[in-house]
Amino acid sequence: MFTVSIDITEAMKGFSKFAEQNDMNHAMDEIMIICKLTSMPPRDVLKQIKAYFKRNNIDDSYKMASQILDQLEQEHDRYLRKSEVIEKSIEDIKIGLDEISKSSNPAWIRDFIKAIKLDLDQIEEVL
Repeated sequence: MFTVSIDITEAMKGFSKFAEQNDMNHAMDEIMIICKLTSMPPRDVLKQIKAYFKRNNIDDSYKMASQILDQLEQEHDRYLRKSEVIEKSIEDIKIGLDEISKSSNPAWIRDFIKAIKLDLDQIEEVL
């Protein structure tokens, strides 16, 4: 087993400095530096940083890490909702195409084409 020691002291100091200044953009930059150094995803890094600052009663940095983590979670949820809309629309499109292939009635075909266009519009809105 290998043990690797990575020094993230400067990035942590930078994070704390920007947290004190309430500068979320630069604090997130420091988080990304830590992620690159440690090869860890941002969520894991932020959870560990939050725990560290909470243990050491460093409120500004703890609050900043919490804000960034909350924002990251909201973005994640937003992307999940988008993917659900896309998946449902694609399922509807498949059903419509199946019905078109079975139908010989031009009115039905026209209606299914309109429904498919609406599904495509929903996908486009999400993107």
